[in-house]
This record gives sequence, C-alpha cells and structure tokens, in this order.
Amino acid sequence: MDEAVFDFKVTMFDLRRLYLENPQKHDELSAFHWFTKAICLEYESLDLTERPDFIIVSDQRKIGIEITLAERNSSSRKYSSQQIEAEQTKFSENLLQSINPKIPLDVGLIFEDGVVVDTKQIKGVRKALAQSINEISVNMTPHSVELIVRSEEDMCRSNHRKHIFPDLPKFLQHIQLLNDGHTESVVTGARGCILDTFTEADISSILEKKHRALIGYQKCDEQWLVIVSGPVPPLFVEHDSRPKVLLASIATSYAGIDAKLPLKSNFENVYFFNSPTHATLLT
Repeated sequence: MDEAVFDFKVTMFDLRRLYLENPQKHDELSAFHWFTKAICLEYESLDLTERPDFIIVSDQRKIGIEITLAERNSSSRKYSSQQIEAEQTKFSENLLQSINPKIPLDVGLIFEDGVVVDTKQIKGVRKALAQSINEISVNMTPHSVELIVRSEEDMCRSNHRKHIFPDLPKFLQHIQLLNDGHTESVVTGARGCILDTFTEADISSILEKKHRALIGYQKCDEQWLVIVSGPVPPLFVEHDSRPKVLLASIATSYAGIDAKLPLKSNFENVYFFNSPTHATLLT
C-alpha cells in the first residue's frame, strides 16, 4: 500500500512539472492521467510528444498513446457539438460582461441541445437582454427566482414570475434569474442531457482519421488510441477565485457504446474512456 501511494505522488509530481512546462497540453495530460488510473496502468517514464500525444515505458514496452475526443460522426452536420458549446460559452462570457444588475445574480441559461448560436442575431439582442436583466434585478426579493421567456405560454406550469422577451435567442429555452445572496454575479448553464449512444459509425469515423495519421507517428512497440467521452476533471486548480461562468457540457458525453466488439484497428489497443473512471477496450 505504501509503495502504491509513493508511486502516485511521483507520477503527480512529474505531471505537475510537465504541465508547467507545457500548459498547452493540460487537457491531454488530464485525460491521460485519469485514463491510466482507470485501467491501473503503471509506467516508468512519460514523454510529451506530438503524433502520438504521449510515449510511456511500461513493463519494458514503449507505448505511444494518442488522446482524442469522442466526437459524433458529423459529416451531415455543419457544426460539431464542441463548436456549438464553444459559441454558447462565448455568448455567456459576453453576457456576463454586459450586465450590471442592482444585486448579484445567478443568471441561469437553459440551452436547447444542438441549436447553433446565430452570431448575427445575438449582436443586437445581447445588449437588450442585459438591460432587461438589470431592470428585473431592481425589484427581486431575497431568495427569489424569476424567469425570462419568449411568451406567456412558455413554462406554463411554473409559479415563478415571468418576464416576456420575444427575441430570446433560439439556442436558449429560457433564462432563470436567482437572487440567493451571491457576492458577485455569475452565469451558469444547464442542458437537456438526452444522451445518444456512441455508434460503430462514430468510432469508424475517428479510426479512419487516426489510421491515416498513424503513418507519421514515432516508432513504438505499441500504439494505443484513447477516445475520451465526458468532462475530464482538471489535474490542478488554476483559479484564485471561483469561476464566473459555469456551463455544463455534454458535447462528448454518451449513454453507452452501440457497436459489435472487438473492432479491427491498426492500433494495438483502442479504448473508449468514459471519464474519469471507466475504460472499455474496443479492439
């Protein structure tokens, strides 16, 4: 037991050093760390590379590990889920900068899953929406919730006070304003969380791209591909204060795998990593 704890501390120390030296690899490092814990993979050395992302030595084997996100096969769609969420995040950050409520509020954005942000529409709408939030805040009572909706028919079963804003962007279902003693305003976000399965077509689309790239990888005894699903916990907390924009993400989250296993691949091992605790060998 003591030896295992010691090994973990050494690994975390090495990752901390590597992170400080290569902050652009933080996401990949976090995914790599939690993946190795999920499959109980011990290693003697770790190098950050490109093509593949990492090279480790484990049990005298040189293993290349490539990290990639579990993206839906989006050949029929103009924008990926990651792109949609990135634009929603940008809107949220700009909205937070635009508001100046009388009291600090939790501005809860309820998103429509898969609906693209219309950048032309929101340019004029964001300013008007911020002004509406400021005006609503003037008369809000302690521990109260008030809603911004498109029409009176929206949220018809809710007992909370509603404010009509017909030009509410299409990627939002409604907005929930919470006055609950916050010391500063924040923007939070919720999604529908109706998750699809990750299909064999989705996996094949990723494998096709990675098989082409595999030709240029550094030579190793084995090459592994790790397909990461779901939010990856950060290894190190970088914020001195609480983040002011907190949005849920389901862009890479799936209800499970819908594929006949094992799959064939040019990689020795292909894993579907349901972050942060479970990994399924697909090959």
